Amino acid sequence: MKISELIANKLKSSIEINGEASLVLSGGNSPLKIYNELSNTNINWSSVNTTLVDDRLVEKNHPDSNQKLLFDNLIKNKANALNFIPLSKDIIKKGFVQTPFDICLLGMGLDGHFASLFPDMVNDSNAFDLNKDPEILEIAAHGDPFVPRITMNFPLILKSHLIILLVKGKEKERVLNLSYKDKTLPLYYLLNNKNINLHIENIN
Repeated sequence: MKISELIANKLKSSIEINGEASLVLSGGNSPLKIYNELSNTNINWSSVNTTLVDDRLVEKNHPDSNQKLLFDNLIKNKANALNFIPLSKDIIKKGFVQTPFDICLLGMGLDGHFASLFPDMVNDSNAFDLNKDPEILEIAAHGDPFVPRITMNFPLILKSHLIILLVKGKEKERVLNLSYKDKTLPLYYLLNNKNINLHIENIN
């Protein structure tokens, strides 16, 4: 089953049971094909509440904006009615998106990061400590492009019925395999958490 079909089926099931569904998405190149496939899928998109797991703190129409990426690749065609909520520090507290999320779609970097949770943040209790409150953090410039970011912390990401991790290419597959044992890599904490429903998908 294609990932777009897996996501669509999960959303349809949640809408049927709960009257709505929640979908947390990531930026980057890895999910673009999935987003374009979903944009042409018959779903009651007006009942799907969607936000980002992280974004760059740039203008929403900036080329580096994950929000722009979603509008260019997903929020169009049949998915034009999707209910998109920009990521901000208070969207969970104000109830704009309910937890647990139905689906959280993650990519990964060659440094083992996911969302905007980078290796130098592994010892940051606000980012990774499971005893901390689930929250959304604004962080200093990281990554490429090297800009300030906003991201869900690890405890909030874990509040998902299904987490899908996309792994694209041999180099990322190598990093993934290292991450099962290397505690300096953020992915270690995702891969070794036994209390989540994690689906790892290798894509080309």
